Amino acid sequence: MITYREHLIAAMQDMIKMQYILFENIVNLSLTGEMKHLQGFVDEDESYAFTMNHFRGVEDPNVQSLIQLCDIIQQKLTQLMEKNNIEYKDIDLDT
Repeated sequence: MITYREHLIAAMQDMIKMQYILFENIVNLSLTGEMKHLQGFVDEDESYAFTMNHFRGVEDPNVQSLIQLCDIIQQKLTQLMEKNNIEYKDIDLDT
């Protein structure tokens, strides 16, 4: 039988996965919109690690809405972790 804590951790895993999905959308919208000038900046066999801070200054209201949503998810995730004594190491993202 799955415990309450295990269900809570599963919900938190879903929250983190949603952040990844939203961040991917933020990157895609930005790089085809306001930050279009960066397309081709990195060669196909290279990679670049964007962070949320790269997009906070983008003026596109859709991108800003997605960033706000990510921030809310992060705030709620932090609250849940603190209230329930859960650490990131307890959250298996491979599940």
